[in-house]
Amino acid sequence: MKHIKNIITLAAIFLLILQSNAQQLPGTWPELDKPPPYDQKFNGLVDFTKVPSAPVKNSADDCAQANNYCDWSCTGCTRDSDIVECPNKGDWGLSFDDGPSEYTDSVLDYLASQNIRVTFFVVGSRVYENPGILLKAVQAGHQIGVHTWSHTPLTTQSNEAIVAEMQWTAEAIKAAVGVTPTYMRPPYGDFDDRVRQIVIQLGYKPTIWDRDTNDWLSDQNPSFDLDWVEGNFSQWVKEPSTTGHISLEHDLYKQTAAQAPKVVPIVKAAGYNIQQIAVCRGDDQPYLEDVKLNSTIGDNSTSFTGLSTSQTATDGGSLETGINSAGDVPTFTNTRVASTSIPHVSNAKTNLPFSLLIIILINSYVISCTVYMH
Repeated sequence: MKHIKNIITLAAIFLLILQSNAQQLPGTWPELDKPPPYDQKFNGLVDFTKVPSAPVKNSADDCAQANNYCDWSCTGCTRDSDIVECPNKGDWGLSFDDGPSEYTDSVLDYLASQNIRVTFFVVGSRVYENPGILLKAVQAGHQIGVHTWSHTPLTTQSNEAIVAEMQWTAEAIKAAVGVTPTYMRPPYGDFDDRVRQIVIQLGYKPTIWDRDTNDWLSDQNPSFDLDWVEGNFSQWVKEPSTTGHISLEHDLYKQTAAQAPKVVPIVKAAGYNIQQIAVCRGDDQPYLEDVKLNSTIGDNSTSFTGLSTSQTATDGGSLETGINSAGDVPTFTNTRVASTSIPHVSNAKTNLPFSLLIIILINSYVISCTVYMH
């Protein structure tokens, strides 16, 4: 009997491993949290002769020539193409960056309980890890935007690298949920005329913000008090304004994701209409595909339709999207494309190689049998 119980336990562990692997994105993708390689399939998407010759910076904090190239993170300079706020007074574009993470799920549940739709700017590496959570967000009617593959400052990357950051992320989103975003947000709000021109040629609307919670500091600075986030919203809603607002939060960390239930009541109580950024801009179709976001001012009712059930994988093969009859993300064989390594903080879970796990299971089985025989 003990021998049978050991076999059942090992089988259960094996099934859990398979289930864990099945939650990641199918297909061949770049290495996580590192600038992805430029692929020949991106040729012709951007006319680099029309891109301003702003220098590639050593760091995002290098602001020596910022005034010459409208560098927003250095000077606050914007162009007419930049989306900074909701144009109509009374509208509030709530937005979350850096997910989808395991903590995004609780944010989605809360927003659903309040019948509220917002905007998520997602990192390609996180989409690879959590396609099911992204699918949940899209099915709920939330807007999805591109936030690059590796979250590396764009002004520190070459023209080709910027294209790769954007397009690999867009392809991951398409593979996960069947839509291709036309809105993007640069990591750290770091972009200048060079970056701006590249993403515009790629078909994206650069989107930043006018209300920053700085909640991400809570993960790096122990002196940061998360109550400040709530306090900021309480102050912002009292300030006179002729336009609406776009606020920035993050769903990557547990403590920042937990702020949503605290700030939403503040914004709603002040009479603001919380919407997806595209909707507050009068744009009900923020994807290349025929998928609309419909929001009725006052009750925030939003409908979402139009996702396809399959498409072509990036390597030319066929794959099922995240949407199937069971609403699950399919099982797949994981392969990645190598890229140049640049350090970046990640919440990625480290998994043992599948072959090593099999060896461990076999050894455990042999040991259990030996013990049983003695």
